[in-house]
Amino acid sequence: MKAKESRTRIWRSQYLQSIELVHGVYKSYSLPRHFHEELELGIRQGDGWQFNYRGTMYSVPSNTLVVTQPGEAHHADSTSAQDCTFRGLRVGADLLQQVATEVAGRKTELPFFPMPLVHDRDLNTKIVQVHQALEQSISQLEQQTLILDLLAQLILRCAENPPCLAKLGEEIQPVNRVRAYLEDHYDQDISLEQLAQIANLSSFHLNRSFRKTFGLPPHAYQIQVRILQAKRLLRKEWSIDKVAAETGFASQSHFGSHFKRLVCVTPRQYIQDSKNVIDFDA
Repeated sequence: MKAKESRTRIWRSQYLQSIELVHGVYKSYSLPRHFHEELELGIRQGDGWQFNYRGTMYSVPSNTLVVTQPGEAHHADSTSAQDCTFRGLRVGADLLQQVATEVAGRKTELPFFPMPLVHDRDLNTKIVQVHQALEQSISQLEQQTLILDLLAQLILRCAENPPCLAKLGEEIQPVNRVRAYLEDHYDQDISLEQLAQIANLSSFHLNRSFRKTFGLPPHAYQIQVRILQAKRLLRKEWSIDKVAAETGFASQSHFGSHFKRLVCVTPRQYIQDSKNVIDFDA
């Protein structure tokens, strides 16, 4: 890439080795004609992006998702007077086919995406949110669930001849086993594959069934259980950093952000308010 004033980061999560992430900030750049072995999902926040793909030159509006099929050569140029942000996800073909098979409920071929530009506001917003989440210290379960959901929505909305989702049954016993496991092992770094084996369901089917039954996906339920336990420990006057570690959060800041989001006060405020209530009752 030839770029002016560019700042680019490319990395893989330890939990998502089939996913390569790209985050770049630049004013202008030019990529020679090239291809990727993965499916590339790219979204640029800023105008001036020209994309040459399958013999057609596309002018890509800001915040529009661009989908590039594995092995398809393409060329891109961008010019802008202001810094623009590019976010990219490169998805391994094996993972993509695995998700497609789980969505269809049967063995299926690698999905084909006939249109390179995706004018779907919800999906375009979702990929930015998922990318931002993957830049943070989130759990293995949350990372895997976010990617599964994003790829499933991409296949259902944008793939050629998308599958029809099977109607959900009443998988009460399997999802109850998963819920019990999450409650008993809330502090552990659990994978989605572990939970799927416990339920004897595919990861995709488990995620749908769990959400239908409990109103939350498994990773969000795990966070709720962690926060409930954290509140008990804070009331026992445990230190905030010890509570964060004991309840399985990657860092004190990660714990604090989830606590504030779900309890509406910071852990420190919660400790102080609890002390005031105890003093008043005394």
